[in-house]
Amino acid sequence: MILEQIVKDITVALKNKEKKRLTVLRSLKSAFKYREIELRKELSEDECISILSRQVKSREQSIELYLKGDRQDLADLEKFEIEVIRTYLPIPLTETELKAAVEEAITRLNISGMKDMGFVMKDLKASLGSRADGKILSSIVRQKLA
Repeated sequence: MILEQIVKDITVALKNKEKKRLTVLRSLKSAFKYREIELRKELSEDECISILSRQVKSREQSIELYLKGDRQDLADLEKFEIEVIRTYLPIPLTETELKAAVEEAITRLNISGMKDMGFVMKDLKASLGSRADGKILSSIVRQKLA
């Protein structure tokens, strides 16, 4: 489980006096616990991955704002946090692997045009899960169906 690994890594970061890493790990643990309380159940692995993905996206948005505000120091801190979070995420598929998966899904589902893009996306999200970025996947599907 991701949450168990984060708890172990918090202990390691405490021992090694890694303050920045410790802050990130504690915020992740807090996000997981908050979601568990909200759902009133233990989180599944997919739910943990979803939370981590949202944390990365949030920090990426913050980086853009910090760079617009000429705050490189804060942008660098957010980049560090993203690096830490990504160590817990599954390795994303390459663009070549995504294109192959899209072609296979289009052939398997016998899709003929853009009107069926939703069916393809639903099938791909179910089969690829969190290993595929939705924006990239959407653009590849749109390109193949056009």
